[in-house]
Amino acid sequence: MTVRVYLAVVTVLEGPPQPGDIPAERLFIDASDLGEIWVDTEHHSLPVAGRSVTFSFPRPLGIGFERVTGTVERLVDRQAR
Repeated sequence: MTVRVYLAVVTVLEGPPQPGDIPAERLFIDASDLGEIWVDTEHHSLPVAGRSVTFSFPRPLGIGFERVTGTVERLVDRQAR
């Protein structure tokens, strides 16, 4: 099951995945007036709200960064449709 992790205080990082990084399936950046950043992951062991987390992509995407770090705002279980 996919979990959507909403993040605050986000930083993007260059470089390969590091031990402890959580694999990210998708990264979303909503740049509207109420901007949000969230990551979808299949990983089941995630920190609770208020804790720091770092995600990495399974392969280089050529977008200038390979890792995303931030503070967990909330977790939302995504049901298969």
